[in-house]
Amino acid sequence: MAIARELSEHDVDTFVAAIRSPDSERAEQFIRAVLAEGASVEAVYLDLLAPSARRLGEMWESDECDFVEVTVSLGRMQRLLRDLSQVFLADASRTEPVGSVVLTCIPGEQHTLGIIMVGEFLLRDGWRVMVGAPWSESDLLTMVGTEWYDVIGFSVGSESRLPLLKRDIRRIKSASRNPHVQFLVGGQVFSDDPSLADEIGANAIAGDAREAAPIARRLLEASRRAAFDAPREAIGDHGKFSDALERD
Repeated sequence: MAIARELSEHDVDTFVAAIRSPDSERAEQFIRAVLAEGASVEAVYLDLLAPSARRLGEMWESDECDFVEVTVSLGRMQRLLRDLSQVFLADASRTEPVGSVVLTCIPGEQHTLGIIMVGEFLLRDGWRVMVGAPWSESDLLTMVGTEWYDVIGFSVGSESRLPLLKRDIRRIKSASRNPHVQFLVGGQVFSDDPSLADEIGANAIAGDAREAAPIARRLLEASRRAAFDAPREAIGDHGKFSDALERD
């Protein structure tokens, strides 16, 4: 039995240097090498791409690189993630969708690598996933008012954006076709202080992309229990009670 190639801090150092290199192929060559040595695509996602993205953010904060370099590097990482997607999703569920989820950042957040990665794990788990760059509040309200979504996921990079997210969650709840829509949040701010999720009205925190699928399933169960328990007249104009049941 082949031994899986574990990815180390040294690998992250090497990859960050490669992704910042003027040679756009260095990072891709490094990923091909660790895959050939036995690393899984999931390990590349979680133990290489994710910590490398965090490292770039730390380097920007400490003025070791500028915003343009971070943006270019993260753009390269997103392309690499898309290139790996077909292999990662090869064993995705082929049944009816588990549920439907929207993943986005709030306006003002620039980088979407994290939510794209979360979307990959949810797709593999059988979800119908809508992933987008920061939509405006009006766009989000229109989306949730016309389509049924079970879970809305937000990635937050800065605590200063939380008041805006709290307002958005409140308004989305009011506009949502699903009156029991659930909110999943992620980002370092919630890892540092999980109580912030409660303060803004979120239902759960995903510490990383791998956690997102089982947590989203639990949120879906909570939403459906609430739909069963709610008086029929409480559904009102949000949507038919049967809508929550047809997605089993």
